[in-house]
Amino acid sequence: MTASCGLCEREIPDGYLCPADARALGERLERLPVAYKALGAFLAPAGHGGGERVSSGPAGSVLPVNEAVLDLRYGGIALVVEGWLSAVQEARGWGEPAIRGSIEDRVKRAARSLYANLEWVAASYPAAGDLAAEIREMERAALSIVGALPERGRRIGQCVSIDTSGVVCGAVIRQLPHQTRLVCDWCRCVYSTPQDWALLAHYQPGATPCQQPR
Repeated sequence: MTASCGLCEREIPDGYLCPADARALGERLERLPVAYKALGAFLAPAGHGGGERVSSGPAGSVLPVNEAVLDLRYGGIALVVEGWLSAVQEARGWGEPAIRGSIEDRVKRAARSLYANLEWVAASYPAAGDLAAEIREMERAALSIVGALPERGRRIGQCVSIDTSGVVCGAVIRQLPHQTRLVCDWCRCVYSTPQDWALLAHYQPGATPCQQPR
């Protein structure tokens, strides 16, 4: 018995997302917080100088904001990723995800949590195709405004630091060329010594051991 991918409809042996679309979804979840942050530079409409005022408004009025950016930054992206995380956790029999902190923190947390559930989503979640499609469209909407995202470097592995409650961070660690001191974007754990790299390599979940950057 075979199945079909919920996004591209390609025939697959089982599950709900083909390997290519599952991988693409993971990459988009990694990029989404970067796109969210980049949108901040586009809140003001194009064509206005930094000190320009709006001539049709009352004296002293400030520049209007770009409504498309406003929608994405103050609701759109966060609501999409948090909504899907809530649905995934409900499907897994878990409680509601915690929603706290700034909107940027909420986007990071929800995207990271969805990424952590990616294998289960691809294999066992009937709505995986809808999830992947909506994340894809959300990223496209952001990229239509900000263009290409900055270079993020090669993927080194997942952060292995443990918080006071015993939970492993798991955020993706990336390295730019010639960078030898890496800081986790989420928990701010630093990897810079041979001992740090040995621990990072040793505790990667089923990954090829990392190498110390050169």
